[in-house]
Amino acid sequence: MHIEQVDLTDTGKIRECFEVSYAAQRVDEPEGPWFTERPFGGWMTVGWSGDPREVWLAVDHGSAAGWYRLGLPSRENRDQAGLELVVHPAERRRGTGLALLRHAAGRATAHGRAVLNGGARNGSAGEAFARSAGAKRGLVEVQRVLDLGRLEKGKLARLRGPAELAAAGYSLESWAGPIPEEFLGDVAALYNAMGDAPRDPEIAHEEWDAQRVREGVNDLRPHYGLREYTVVARHDDTGELAALSEMAVDPANPGWGFQMNTVVIRKHRGHRLGLLVKIAMMELLAATEPQLERITTWNAEVNGHMIAINEALGYAVWGQPVTDLRLDVAAVLPEGG
Repeated sequence: MHIEQVDLTDTGKIRECFEVSYAAQRVDEPEGPWFTERPFGGWMTVGWSGDPREVWLAVDHGSAAGWYRLGLPSRENRDQAGLELVVHPAERRRGTGLALLRHAAGRATAHGRAVLNGGARNGSAGEAFARSAGAKRGLVEVQRVLDLGRLEKGKLARLRGPAELAAAGYSLESWAGPIPEEFLGDVAALYNAMGDAPRDPEIAHEEWDAQRVREGVNDLRPHYGLREYTVVARHDDTGELAALSEMAVDPANPGWGFQMNTVVIRKHRGHRLGLLVKIAMMELLAATEPQLERITTWNAEVNGHMIAINEALGYAVWGQPVTDLRLDVAAVLPEGG
């Protein structure tokens, strides 16, 4: 076996990584939804944030056995690296994962990073591997899914009425695709409002401005090939955006909707805006994506407020939670570095 760096413009190598990932997902997450090839390629080549990244592929007897992707934050958390490591199910328990992990630790050291951050489904082979390597457990994140076919008739209308009363003085707007230029500053403020969301204390919150939204969202998301929708609540007196909910649909897996960010700016909380924008999003999707069957979302286990909103809408836990994992680079490297 040898480990080689992947040229991120080499679509053939990216596809090899995708095939390993797809095989692993079908074993580790049998109920789906699974990463399809177009968004996987976007994530590999440009990432969710545009930060620098490296991809290394383990090849055994001419076949892809596993890979890792090392994300290198360039603004916050510059002492850390994000690690995604995947081994093909047929190649597990043969030392491939450990070889990739040690290689990743060496590359992290070369970039001045002291910590590797990742995550794994509870009870999965990945969690067992991380635990054996000495990873420390962090925040627990729970996946929930809304089965639209089981949504009680009239339920959204019953929830919307009281929410609209509580949200008097706010108006809803929506758009499809990129964030309009005139909203970049307001959306940056909304993203910054996520700074008080639950997270591991060692990880600093990202600070957003209009330029970062332009570069890190509008310039990157087209690479994923998703259809995107945004609903916002505007404060009528000031004109500022007070709440936001974002959703994506993958044309290669059109039965699933993927909830992205939902956030309310602190000074506007208490008006049920989080519930209102999520209801409005569901109504928008019913018109624009009538083939949708399920919507998936993730919440920190301790985020009781957003969990209560999702459960009121009918979301139910789906699969095993994911636990964030943190591993000191020095503990992985062989003795002597």
